[in-house]
Amino acid sequence: MIQSSIAAAVAAVVLLGAAPAPRLDPVPPGPQTVLVRRYVDALAARQYAAAYALLDAPARAYFRNAQNFASAFTADGFAIASYTFIGTRGNAKFRLYFAREAVRLTDPSRGVAARATITVPYGVIGADARARIKDLGRPWRAVATSSSATSAGLRITVKKVSFYQHAIACVVTFANVGNGFLTLLPYGRSVLRDAGGHIYRPIVNTASWNNTDRRLFLGVRLAADEQVTGVLSFSSPRLDDKARRFTLTVAPNLRAGSDAPFAVDVANVAAPA
Repeated sequence: MIQSSIAAAVAAVVLLGAAPAPRLDPVPPGPQTVLVRRYVDALAARQYAAAYALLDAPARAYFRNAQNFASAFTADGFAIASYTFIGTRGNAKFRLYFAREAVRLTDPSRGVAARATITVPYGVIGADARARIKDLGRPWRAVATSSSATSAGLRITVKKVSFYQHAIACVVTFANVGNGFLTLLPYGRSVLRDAGGHIYRPIVNTASWNNTDRRLFLGVRLAADEQVTGVLSFSSPRLDDKARRFTLTVAPNLRAGSDAPFAVDVANVAAPA
């Protein structure tokens, strides 16, 4: 259970945890390597404003400000304990560095500290004094939440909301606190609504499963006292930085022995400005 929870957390942070291709170039000496070390060192020291200043202009525009940038890490309690560069690809115009990182983060299922080892790519554009970091594989803003609702023995808790260019991703824990088995089919009729009346619908991508949680899409059967944590992503335009309040409706859910499915509304999922 804890390994799947860690995987869900790392996916919510949107770090690229897959191992790179085995044939990599060595880490070269020079300004590119100096720059990327400064960047990862700043992340490890949680000096997010310093790291943000090293990004290229499009990346800074994506995050909008250092506070948003920092939230992509702090919402998960994410911290780099140690790292080493294991290789590179590219050239002086653009080089991709692969860092193997020992990280700490919050297990979203249990709310406790966990550890993982992941491989993360960092891009460097240019090789002179104007060189900058390209690092867009993260939400432009993320918020930790604890909004929860219980109905018919199903407790749903939204642990985190992450905002991307075209999506809103919610890390959600589903717990069967009732008797008997419970079946979850959240891609059936689930929606996310904001206080302004806008409706965001789940992203369904069965070709690559990008932005679609395959396990939740196929349906999950929970025994009594069992729980599962996954990510529900909703299609969205690029939003502004204003405070928002959402309601997540999860449906259909079916209790064994019941004649009809039911829905659960998790209200007051807040994303402060």
